[in-house]
Amino acid sequence: MDGAWWDYQHDDWTEHVTMAPTTLDGESAFVMTDSPNPKDSIRSHATLVARAGRVLRVYKEEYLVGANDEATLKDSVTYGVGFTRFDEGWADKPVGFRETPEYERVETPAGGVAKPVQGRRHTFEILSLSEQVVTPLGTFDCIQIRRTKDWQAEEEGLDASDAQPKIYWFARGVGKVRELNLDSGKGELL
Repeated sequence: MDGAWWDYQHDDWTEHVTMAPTTLDGESAFVMTDSPNPKDSIRSHATLVARAGRVLRVYKEEYLVGANDEATLKDSVTYGVGFTRFDEGWADKPVGFRETPEYERVETPAGGVAKPVQGRRHTFEILSLSEQVVTPLGTFDCIQIRRTKDWQAEEEGLDASDAQPKIYWFARGVGKVRELNLDSGKGELL
């Protein structure tokens, strides 16, 4: 996985993502680094682990990237038991299967004090176990997942199905192939 990379085409820019192996508290992990978003000049380094087939983000640093690609730490975030990004077990579940993993998020501004712990939940629902997604790299057979931000719904008094719904398409051995934000209509394509 060291040196692996891929590009995601957004509506108005291309995001370059790289991977590097690391360890976190003695556990094998990897750091996923993305290129700065031209809208806010923020780049992130996310540390992910795989536990029992579930890929979890456990730590993230965000950097403000300036002239000459000079990066300044903006903040860091821990995710308690981890923020689920994908679960290989979803491939063995029926369409309509839903789960709502919980975690605790703590953000710390650079040079500052940690903000209060925030309890978070996302609901993941399987929409399709075999959806063809055409990309410039070829056609991929994907699992289609809908994710909503349940914690956001509670804060805003919304029905959970209205909390920034996103659709993801994941291919075995590849990972995320496509993402679509249903609120904005914006997305990413491998």
